[in-house]
Amino acid sequence: MYNLYSLRIKRPFVSTKHKFYVLIVCLLIGSSITADENVAPATIHDKKGNWNIQWGYNRDYYTQSDINFRGPGYNYSLKSVDARDKPESFKADVYLNPTKFEIPQYNLKFSYFFTDRFFLSFGEDHMKYVVTQGQPVKYSGYIDPGVIAKNQMALSTEAALFIYLFPNHVQEMAGYHGGDQTIALTPDILKYEHTDGLNYLFLDFGWITPLYTSSDGLSGLSLVSSIGGGPVVCRSDVRVLGKGQNNNFHLSGYGVSGYVATRYEFSRTYFLEFGGKGGYIDLTDVLTTGGSNRASQNFGFLELILSGGIAI
Repeated sequence: MYNLYSLRIKRPFVSTKHKFYVLIVCLLIGSSITADENVAPATIHDKKGNWNIQWGYNRDYYTQSDINFRGPGYNYSLKSVDARDKPESFKADVYLNPTKFEIPQYNLKFSYFFTDRFFLSFGEDHMKYVVTQGQPVKYSGYIDPGVIAKNQMALSTEAALFIYLFPNHVQEMAGYHGGDQTIALTPDILKYEHTDGLNYLFLDFGWITPLYTSSDGLSGLSLVSSIGGGPVVCRSDVRVLGKGQNNNFHLSGYGVSGYVATRYEFSRTYFLEFGGKGGYIDLTDVLTTGGSNRASQNFGFLELILSGGIAI
C-alpha cells in the first residue's frame, strides 16, 4: 500500500527544487543580459583587426629634373627639365567603366589596423609624367654624329615632320657640350613620357588621430598620416633624337614618401578622404629606344588625392 502522507511530503520538496533550478537559470540569463548591456557599442575608433580598402584619383606636380641619356655612341644630360601630369578629362565611359580603370591617374590602397590607431598599408599610385614640349634646356655630354644619322633612319612621325621643316636643329646636339648650350625640346630632340604609368608601389606605416566624433560614435573627422616607400614601375614612351618606342612595363627605380589626409567616416563603414602625398623618386633604369639604351633621373613629387573607401 502506498504511503499517501509521505508522497504529499515529497511533492512540495520536488516543487521547491524545480523552482530553485528555474531561479538559477533566470539569474544566469539576467547576468548575461546585464553583461551584454555593459559592453560599449562599437564606434569608428574601434579599428583593431579591420581592413580598409580605398580607391581614388590624383593630380601630380613634379620638381625639375636632370635627365641623363646613355647608349652606344652617346652619354649626355638635359638640365632642369620641366614635366607635368596628364589627367584624363572626365568622361562617364572612362571613370564609371570598370574595364577602363587604369586610364585615369588613380590610387588604390589596402590598410590593416593592428591596433585601434596604427596600421600598415600597401597599394599603388598610378601617376603620369610628361616632359613639356618646346621648353628650352641646357645640356652637356657627348653625342656621336653617327648616332643622329642612324636615328634618322627610323624616325617617328612627329620627329620626321619637324626634321623636314627644321633640318639643322637636331644637328646642334652632335659632338661634345660643356653645359652652356641651350636647345628647345621639340619632337626631333625628345619625347619623354611615363603615361602608361609612373607606378609607385608602396608599403606604408601609418596612424590615425581623431579630431571630432559624433555623439553616437558612428561618424567623425580624423587626421591620417603615413610614411613609407617602395619600387617604381614605369611604362615609358620615349623618342631620343627622333627614334624610340613605347616600352614595356619595367622596374625603373624606387620612391619614398609621406602622406597626410583628412578623413570623414560615416556609418562606421564608409569614409571619404582628401590628402596630399609628397616624396622623392629616383629612376635609375628607364627604358628608352631599345637594346642597352637607357635614361635616368630623380625628382620630387606632390600628389593631391581624393579617395573613398570601406572598412571591413
